Amino acid sequence: MQTPQRQLVAHLARLFPEAVFYKETSEKVVALTIDDVPTPNEATDESTQLILDAIAAHNQTIESERDRVQATFFIITDHLFDGTTILDRIVEQGHEIGNHGIADQTTALLRPEIFAEQLNAAHRYISAMLHQPLRWYRPGRGLYNKTMLHCLQQMPGYVPRFALASMLPVDTFKPTEDSQFTAWYVAQHIFPGSILVLHGGTAERSKHTADALTLILDELKQRKYRIVTLSKLWDGV
Repeated sequence: MQTPQRQLVAHLARLFPEAVFYKETSEKVVALTIDDVPTPNEATDESTQLILDAIAAHNQTIESERDRVQATFFIITDHLFDGTTILDRIVEQGHEIGNHGIADQTTALLRPEIFAEQLNAAHRYISAMLHQPLRWYRPGRGLYNKTMLHCLQQMPGYVPRFALASMLPVDTFKPTEDSQFTAWYVAQHIFPGSILVLHGGTAERSKHTADALTLILDELKQRKYRIVTLSKLWDGV
């Protein structure tokens, strides 16, 4: 029997077919995504490293390489600085990079030509640093319009749908910015094929996410779920 959360997400997916909310599967697998990284104005990207370290610590408890946690980190390019190694560190630990635009903003409010320019600028910046293809774009605030969809569909190599999630994130709001609450809230949205989302982007929020991940990953392990990148979920790997 489907949970109410799963039923709601399936309903949203039918209403908004331009976006990816989950993957239809019976396998116990979820995608973990992290938004808004890295944190601006950090000389060593130390707060984003906290998130990487939380995942790495969990992975040390996993014997099978196939079962180790991999996540998709959605990058805001204005948060990067020349000489940063954070993208290399993310990829070296087996994770995936996604495009989250050039700024933390509601991209659906931008004029079409400005959105197209920013989407391509973020793509070029990340691609030049990574030297590998990008597949996913997640719009700011999770909002989009038909003009944005047309732009996305012109991007070679991208999945021509917006990368959304199976849950409405609440970890960016002060009243609910608590690691234990976040862990409980995320646990309510776990089902086969779900897409989970947490946030970095500030030192405080990144620490909160790192602390919450310790609890969330343990919960998923107990439920015998694999935690993979968005691409691996989508491709059924």
